[in-house]
This record gives sequence, structure tokens and C-alpha cells, in this order.
Amino acid sequence: TGKWDAGMAYWEQTPMGRGYETFFGYYHHATDYYTHRASSWKGPDVCGDVVDLWNTTGPARDRNGTDYIEELFTENSLGILDRHDPNEPLLLFHSFHIVHSPLQVPKNWEDLFAWVPHPARRKYVAMVHYMDHVVGLIVAKLKSKMMWENTLVVMSSDNGGQTTKYGANNQPLRGGKLSDLEGGIRVNAFASGGAIPHSKRGTKLDDYIHVADWYATFCAIAGVDMHDEKAEAAGLPPVDGIDHSALLLKSVKEAPPGSGQRTEIHHAVRALTRGQWKLITGGELDVEAMRNESAALGGPWVVRADYLTGYEDHYPHGRSMWCDSGCLFDIQADPIEAHDVAEEYPEIVEHMKQRLAELNANNLFVNRGQASRDGCARWPGFYGPWLATEGHGLEDNFNFV
Repeated sequence: TGKWDAGMAYWEQTPMGRGYETFFGYYHHATDYYTHRASSWKGPDVCGDVVDLWNTTGPARDRNGTDYIEELFTENSLGILDRHDPNEPLLLFHSFHIVHSPLQVPKNWEDLFAWVPHPARRKYVAMVHYMDHVVGLIVAKLKSKMMWENTLVVMSSDNGGQTTKYGANNQPLRGGKLSDLEGGIRVNAFASGGAIPHSKRGTKLDDYIHVADWYATFCAIAGVDMHDEKAEAAGLPPVDGIDHSALLLKSVKEAPPGSGQRTEIHHAVRALTRGQWKLITGGELDVEAMRNESAALGGPWVVRADYLTGYEDHYPHGRSMWCDSGCLFDIQADPIEAHDVAEEYPEIVEHMKQRLAELNANNLFVNRGQASRDGCARWPGFYGPWLATEGHGLEDNFNFV
């Protein structure tokens, strides 16, 4: 349910092609919460301003524009739980559009925070409050179905808050979305549910867990082999994930905090954390490497290298940081990255650079092609898959309505 943003040109790239039984949500990175039209800070794309709302096998024409999109998503997930047989296993992925631009929330929710003076911040906190309410509804439904005691709930953001104008606050961490500073990549996350051992409840894990690790972890919990035969046949490396199920589901005695297996995180072509050390060599977005492979390591400047919020009056990009020679932080002793210690530990900088180069050698930069109107022409007024592959004709999988 909710945001996909992981491919849609081919059937195989959609949630259904990835193995989900149902999908109600949108394909792109953002959409208007009321009209459900694809939203971008750049304005309309090659298709114009079309609707991005899908219901498993075709456009959700009967639900488009009928309500605030998070209301529709909540109704969908609660309906799945209502219809589910508690005796059967279930994986439910509820991917909120909240809290993401455009900042839109029902007026009655925003009015609860009328005392917050900045408009963007007021909408932002109202959206967070709304999300918290929905989480409560889902938990209540799991409990009413007698499923809670056998359920693992994982809640995680995908990146730090945007600190330019969208109301976020990552303090005390430095930086925000689009930055490899901790404010951009160290996100809010927690695990809950009756499946968590009593000795683990209320504890804090300082172990590194990368977003890629959730796939490996969920596969282990479900008893499914995470090996990707299709990827291997195409010459791709193995799935890059570590199973952390023991950290979550075994007792403190069996798997104490600190026993996690991940020791490094390859954040991007220009950033690496290894143990207590974190190296940043510059740049802002990996997307530049997709456009130009010669620019794979990005530029030397790290933008938004400050502690500003997204609701203060300041220059949109805040203060930049020059990291051409490498900026080094001890993020265990200095998680707010206040002190660049590269000059004090030059040998560690060189060692980290060598390791980063090794990891970057396996990066895959692909030509993603050009935007195509076919993505909306096949489904008049809506976005949707439009390319067929061998063994997966679109007509076999979707309703052409």
C-alpha cells in the first residue's frame, strides 16, 4: 500500500512483478494528496500533469480524487487485515506518502497545531501526527484480529528531513536529505510487535543496519532463500544484505546489542562508514553519475552542511563544506559531525579512500534512457507500465480499461 518509486516501465518492476499479491498506491516519488496527480518540484513532466494511482491490475479510476490519499491508503491496509486469515502468514508493506512534499494535510489536523507559527513547520508536524494516528489504527487492527502477539513491525524513514523549505528538523544531527552527513542518512527507525522478546523491548540498538538489510532479514524470518537466480544469470553480484533477525527476535542474552554483523556502510560513491569512522569525499547526488559516468565521484562540495532546520529564514542551501581531500568523522564519539579529524588521522583517511575505491569499482551505472510518453499513453490520463518482456505480456497481467 502506498508509495512504490522502484520502477514501473516493465511488469517485472511493479509490485505485482516483484511478488506482491495486491498493490494500491502510486509509482512515482510524489503525488498530490488530493488530486493524485504526479507532483514534482520541477513541474509537469513529459506526460503533463496526469494521475498516478494504481490498483493491482490497472488505474484506480474509481478511487482517484475521492479522498485525501492517506485516507485511501489507510482504508486499503485495514481492509487487507480485515480479510486476512490470522492462521496464514502475512507481509504487509504500508509505505506512507507522508511526510513528503507537497506539504498537504486536512485542515482539521493542521488546526491542532495552530500555535506553530511557521506554515511549513505547522503542516509538517500535523502530517507526522496524522501518520502516528494511522500507525495506531493498524496496531489496533492487528490486536483485534489476535495477530499482534505474533507480529514484527518495522518502522523506518528513507532519508533525513529536507532542510531547505519543507519544515523538517534533523537536529542535533548535521545536514539533511540529499546529503551524506548523518542528518541525511541516519534515520528514525524502530521495531515493535509481540514478536519482540520481552528482554529487547524498550532497548536501543547502536548496531549498523542498512536499508538493504531488511530484505535479507525478512527473507530469513519467512524462511525464504534471498538468492536471486535471475540477477546471477545476468552477471550481477549477490544480494547486498545482512540478516539482522537475531538482533530483533532473539533475547538480549542470545543476541545482545552490539552483536550485529554489519561493520561498514557504502553510502554512496563519495561516502563510506567503517566502524567508528566515516569518510566523505564530496558531491551531492549519485544521480549525476547516471548522467555522466566521468562524474561518478561527484564534486568536492557537500551542500547543506549545517544544522539549520527547514523552517528558518536562511539561504536555501545553507553552508557548504569542502571535502576534496576527504573529511573524516568519528561518528561514535561525534555523531553530530562537529569535528573533521582528517588532519589528525591521515592514515585512516587513506585507508578509507582505498576501501571506497574498491567498493566503487563494483558500482553499476546504467543508461536509464529518456522520458517516454508511452508511460501515460497506454493508460489514458494515468501512469502505468507500458513495456512487455518475454514471458510477460502486459495483456496477461493488467486490465486495459
